[in-house]
Amino acid sequence: METETIEVVNPPLRLLAAFAQRFPDREPSVILQAPGRDLWTAAVVLGTQQYRIEALDLRAKTVFSRQSAIRRETILRRPLPRWARYASGVMLALDDLINVPGMVALICGDEAPGPRYDYGLGVLFAALWHEIAGACARERELIELVDRVQREYVGWE
Repeated sequence: METETIEVVNPPLRLLAAFAQRFPDREPSVILQAPGRDLWTAAVVLGTQQYRIEALDLRAKTVFSRQSAIRRETILRRPLPRWARYASGVMLALDDLINVPGMVALICGDEAPGPRYDYGLGVLFAALWHEIAGACARERELIELVDRVQREYVGWE
């Protein structure tokens, strides 16, 4: 797997402002744009195995763990929201390949809500976890991973 350098160029100010408001004493571990998409994340890596995602544009958030994602549920045993299914599926798909640490991730961008947004979140989280693990992948490889997640995990309904 060849490594690509991901350059952070002008993340949305609303993302940085939301991060500063929620975490006034912390810097993001990673600020990243989804390759080929207008979706961004600012994330803090945690020492836990919980994944908290807040989609600023949707005014929605969810928290899941590996065990709850296997059941396609939040940690509160509620069904995962549709928009978060790609992120949880990507986490499960990568879990055996790279270190997928727990985190808090704020998401925003100019993608319209719907299937393209949901898929873009999968690409964003695939890139994010590769970046954190130091195992960055090419955009094509990320898309192949998200396509597999779509077939094997998201398409369960």
